Amino acid sequence: MNKNLLNKEVQDFIDTNFRSDIHTILLGKKLFSAVENREVVEQLESKKKAQKKLPTWFETKNIYYANKLNLSQTSSEICAQYKADLVSGDSLADLTGGFGVDSYYFSKKIDKVFHIEKNREVSEIAKHNFAQIGVSNIEVLYGDGITFLEKNKQILDWIYLDPSRRDQSNKKVFFLEDCEPNVTKHLELLRSKSQNILIKTGPMLDLSMGLEQLDQVFEIHIVSLENEVKEVLWHLKPDFGKAPFLRTINFNKGNTETFQYALYEKENAQAEFSKPLKYLYEPNAAIMKSGAFNLVSERYGLKKLQEHTHLYTSEALLSFPGRVFEIVKTIPYNNKRFKQLGIKKANITTRNFPETVVQIRKKFKLEDGGQNYLFFTKDTKNSLIVISAIAAARIKS
Repeated sequence: MNKNLLNKEVQDFIDTNFRSDIHTILLGKKLFSAVENREVVEQLESKKKAQKKLPTWFETKNIYYANKLNLSQTSSEICAQYKADLVSGDSLADLTGGFGVDSYYFSKKIDKVFHIEKNREVSEIAKHNFAQIGVSNIEVLYGDGITFLEKNKQILDWIYLDPSRRDQSNKKVFFLEDCEPNVTKHLELLRSKSQNILIKTGPMLDLSMGLEQLDQVFEIHIVSLENEVKEVLWHLKPDFGKAPFLRTINFNKGNTETFQYALYEKENAQAEFSKPLKYLYEPNAAIMKSGAFNLVSERYGLKKLQEHTHLYTSEALLSFPGRVFEIVKTIPYNNKRFKQLGIKKANITTRNFPETVVQIRKKFKLEDGGQNYLFFTKDTKNSLIVISAIAAARIKS
């Protein structure tokens, strides 16, 4: 951590130039005697990324940013706030503290938060930034989170972990046993120190595999931001032996979509099927990740187009956690019929279809965008079809 980056003239430069061309700065003459241009560029890149992702940090003076990679692995404020709303009590240990966004939001709901980070520089950065933001109930500790638990005799109200999903070669990993720390190795220790364990995993982890490795799961939360799954949260409670509850949430441009159920509901749900009717429904990414496809049909009174086609249809317009379209026309998939549509520009989605979006665009010389939506999929007879649609007005819940 180069504290010279906090000098007023450097901070003023960062505040006014974070949108500048970083290559010009990187290759230009040295800007400041005690700071390398690459260090300035690192701050500029991270500050620009923070504008949308971390507005509290962006708007606070004298923030010291971690590098772009570290910041990309950091929770957004929206996701951190969601996690904080799950916890309460006197004490919480964030065993993988990182840049400190989650710890900061936990500190709004917990009396005392321990931020433990084994990267010394990142630990120092978090401590500095907490002081700038004005939070005083976070104790920043440099060291290994698991070691902290082993040495600490205190029983905590909550333990939180966000295991690193990169190996020693900086390549992405997806399985729990490949992450650092490997939570599957330390479950007994975690359960001996708290009745509430919250583990964040990446969106690529298979839910059935997570349930198998993380037994005593009380709740699973799938958190999506603008229809992209950002994190999966596993709330473990020792001695909990019932079916877990699953909650999905999609924060989407001022509109929050939720869908929740007990796991046994998903397993017992039965879907009805139909040809495309007047309206078409596409679940948001969080629901798609949950795999509750038959339950969506049952819960909303919608009919599926085909067993493996996770699109739904109805005659009447209904409120729905996802995208809703009004069907203009449905045709069999062949060149002659498609050309009769006369569409040259469209947004394309494929579901349970043998060709990719790229192949379809090339085949029919289709430009991207516009008001037309084309769904390439299969119907109840397993035939390939194309659904031409336009966005339907949203019904407020």
